Amino acid sequence: MIVDPGSQRTIDRVLDAIGDEPPRAVLLTHVHFDHAGGAGALVGRYPGIEVWVHELGAPHMIDPTRLVASARRVYGDYFDLLWGDVIAIPEANVRVVRGDEVIGDWEVAHTPGHAKHHVSYLHRPTRTAFTGDVSGIRIDGGPAFPPTPPPDIDPPAWHASLDRIAAWGPERLVYQHFGQSTDVAAHLDGMHDALDRFTEAARGSEPAAMAAWIRAWLEERAPEGSIERYYLASPFEGMFGGLDRWLRSQGA
Repeated sequence: MIVDPGSQRTIDRVLDAIGDEPPRAVLLTHVHFDHAGGAGALVGRYPGIEVWVHELGAPHMIDPTRLVASARRVYGDYFDLLWGDVIAIPEANVRVVRGDEVIGDWEVAHTPGHAKHHVSYLHRPTRTAFTGDVSGIRIDGGPAFPPTPPPDIDPPAWHASLDRIAAWGPERLVYQHFGQSTDVAAHLDGMHDALDRFTEAARGSEPAAMAAWIRAWLEERAPEGSIERYYLASPFEGMFGGLDRWLRSQGA
């Protein structure tokens, strides 16, 4: 089982790791291209595999035209450099999930906040939760913090999703940016705190000021030499927009 294969640009790394054993399924936490963009390429290589995706994200995997067009307006010429091709997945290969399913060894939870179509997966035998972006970005054992690009950021829903993951009682968290952790309670508590701090920092701010605030926040907490890796995982200037959009929707 492959969770969040990444973009088509890096799918060869996944294929090298798979070796000669074909995967049984691709499990997507959400359809952002850094997580799901390479799923269609995997289906092209292994035509019989299922792709699990939330019902709100499934149409964009079956026909990615609108999602790609929207992203191209934001990224311009960088789109191809970052993500490569986004290949449509045949509807017959798509397994729609909504949350609260148990499928074999896997349990699914709907975990919005970063994206309204975000789900997380618990591998029940190993008590390992695969949490996509909802458990945040964490590098080299540093702090976890929320990636908050528009348009779906919703801090109250995000807090509820963190509580949903905690209720599983996982022994390990595995996340896309980057790695895994076993200090689960501390990690999730840190994310609750960071989400509140980032939301307040965005209030009345603007992209450059928010980016400077994030850098200063990390300088107090992150291991030496890791800040630029945090930046590459989610450029700080892009963090303001999602929180600002949510604050405006609340009249704040």
